[in-house]
Amino acid sequence: MILTYISAHATARQLDPQMPDRLTAALVELGLSEPIPDSVRHALDRPQWRYRLVYRATTVIVECATAHREHAESGTLYLEPLVRASRLACDDISRVHWMSGTIPFDRRHRSNAVRAHARRVVNRVQWAETSLDADPAANLPVHARRWLTIADRYLVGRIGALLDDVEWSTPRRT
Repeated sequence: MILTYISAHATARQLDPQMPDRLTAALVELGLSEPIPDSVRHALDRPQWRYRLVYRATTVIVECATAHREHAESGTLYLEPLVRASRLACDDISRVHWMSGTIPFDRRHRSNAVRAHARRVVNRVQWAETSLDADPAANLPVHARRWLTIADRYLVGRIGALLDDVEWSTPRRT
């Protein structure tokens, strides 16, 4: 756990000061004219360790824009940086139940439900990445919007509803 904190602090320190501008440019390039949510902008302006999922999701969105641009220019699709950034962000999604600090330790049933939802979100994201090869022009903007939704909902504290297209789970009671 201490290594995760150290790694998260390192991620926050290495955050590019131009990241909000790069994120805005990436959203425009992908055809998503919606503004950056205020919660995400706040996390990018004030780097902290608990915002690491937001930084990683932002990196995935920028990589989506890069892959979209390269596909439009040369017709080739190189997804390795996108998949690598997505894998790191998915690791943070699996830790969301304790990274956000919104669930008390004595509420194990809530923690179990959030963990089950996080697994479903990771599965949904990984399944969506397999469809990027089929039609990159249509699927990359949708994938970027999915990551923007995850980052926004994480910061607002909706860690049990990171995505709408993932059903809510109720943990089994033993």
